[in-house]
Amino acid sequence: MTVGGDFIPTGERELEGPSYPKVFGVSLTPTVGGIALAVAGAVGAFLLWSNLVQPTLDRNQQLQSEIAAKEQELAGLGDAQQQITQARERLRSAQQLQADVLGLFATEESLDTLLLDVNERVQSVNAGIQDPERRARLSRFDFVPAASGPVTDGSLGSAVNNQLERRVYDVEIQGSFPQTQSIVRNIERLQPLLVVNNLKSTLDQSTQRIVLTPQGQVVPAGQPETRVTTTFRLEALKPVDSPGAAAATPPAAPPAQ
Repeated sequence: MTVGGDFIPTGERELEGPSYPKVFGVSLTPTVGGIALAVAGAVGAFLLWSNLVQPTLDRNQQLQSEIAAKEQELAGLGDAQQQITQARERLRSAQQLQADVLGLFATEESLDTLLLDVNERVQSVNAGIQDPERRARLSRFDFVPAASGPVTDGSLGSAVNNQLERRVYDVEIQGSFPQTQSIVRNIERLQPLLVVNNLKSTLDQSTQRIVLTPQGQVVPAGQPETRVTTTFRLEALKPVDSPGAAAATPPAAPPAQ
């Protein structure tokens, strides 16, 4: 028999619903499967992040820190290299200054020829003078061991105590006043650093004469030249080479005039 409208089954048997797979007793319905997939995706994402991404990020940050440290180290090395270069330049300048200053002092070689150098200055004022009585001469040049040796008395400043050595000579020169003045100035211009002390000049009384005419008038020309005898102590300064450097060999006697 045909019944209009919806067909409503009757009887004890009911229409069966869709069948879903079960896992651990849980049916994997679409809702449960979606939740499971979401959970699985979250777990996979976490595992992927924690096992791959996070270590890579940590490693990248560590590498960036190492790079920054190396760059800072290189910058420090650059500054250090610049400081080393500047220090070496200052050292070269100081060494050059030291060499220039030491070049002003006497050396063993210059002391060996000091007597000849002084005598040469004396003879230089005699150029063109034929009369022996009018010529200047070096009458004494004596080494003074008692006054020679390392400087320790602070007379040149405490900073040079035991750094410089004196070589002391007693010198006597005879000549006119202009000749003597020229000789002393020329001695002071010698290469070794020399100090002139205790300079004294005395007139030669025998040359203090006045020539008169028979009428008692002073002769305008031909007056004898007044002579002076000048003595002084000449000190040559040199750096101390060794504790035994003070032992000096006296120079030879002045050459015959």
